[in-house]
Amino acid sequence: MGQPLKITYQITSKEIANLVRTEKDGRVRQRLMAMKFLSQGQTIPQVANRMDISERPLRKWLHRFNKHGPSGLCDAPRPGQPPKINTKQIEKFKQRIRQGVTEQDNVCSLRAKDLQRILQKEFNAQYSLGGTYFLLHRLGFSCLCPRQKHPQADIHAQETFKKSAPRSH
Repeated sequence: MGQPLKITYQITSKEIANLVRTEKDGRVRQRLMAMKFLSQGQTIPQVANRMDISERPLRKWLHRFNKHGPSGLCDAPRPGQPPKINTKQIEKFKQRIRQGVTEQDNVCSLRAKDLQRILQKEFNAQYSLGGTYFLLHRLGFSCLCPRQKHPQADIHAQETFKKSAPRSH
């Protein structure tokens, strides 16, 4: 069996501890914590046991850390479909949703189907209905909204009915 794996990148335990404190990404923070423990003289099996993870990812993280430093602990970009609308368009879309119904919409409330049409017409972005719901969720919008009141609704008559109607249990 060869030499135990250790940190060869030139960094102190204190510098790693500072990086742990300032790191916002939880996955990178966990990896930095592992490097901190290794820099303090603990072995791979000890750190794996302490952090309740297997040794294999620890070894991979250590090799990446030794080769690239702290930046080697960040996840590589994952492949996937490029966004259909850019950040600027997303902000305009959010404003459009908050603006609510316009005369051109020709509806009384915006449903996902209407927002799908707006994405197509105003932003030239083709989304499926499910994709529209996913986008709305990602942007922090909820599909729940109060039902519209009819302009000719008699609120007084509704309240009177609620008070006089028999209760069902």
